[in-house]
Amino acid sequence: MTEHHLTLLFDDFEARLVLGGEHSLYDLAEFLIRTLGFDFDHAFEFCANLRNPYRSKEKYTLFADLGQGDDPGVKKTKVSAVFRPRRKMVFRFDYGDDWMFLVHCTAVKESAAKRKFKKVIEIKGTPPVQYPDNDEEGEWMSDSQLRNSSAAGPAESDPIQPDRTK
Repeated sequence: MTEHHLTLLFDDFEARLVLGGEHSLYDLAEFLIRTLGFDFDHAFEFCANLRNPYRSKEKYTLFADLGQGDDPGVKKTKVSAVFRPRRKMVFRFDYGDDWMFLVHCTAVKESAAKRKFKKVIEIKGTPPVQYPDNDEEGEWMSDSQLRNSSAAGPAESDPIQPDRTK
């Protein structure tokens, strides 16, 4: 069995991970998402084109496993078949919010492990927040964000701004 040493990067967040190469890319995606503290509740893909993941010729998507793509998919594709030392891929999660993380394979080593394994080695920085807190009214921005979003201020008929004259 091999062990794959990976680094997950997003802004100032960095997580060093190790897992067995026999895990599927689906397993890896779930591990990445759990490491971030996100809910594993959206579609995702791994893309080889770092500059423009949307135009990636090599990619592995959840949709392919659902019969909606022509790539190899993520459920049967093993980590060891895709990641080798110095290999980088974009992990794209939640096509609506379009989260993009860099996954970098730093090493592949032989392992004495007899079973599949995965482990977080180190975390630096603060992970992003998947669903920022919303206020009780369900607004997607706080009142202060709304006030600061326009230098001229909102129009009187602005439907987003609550009427504070009452």
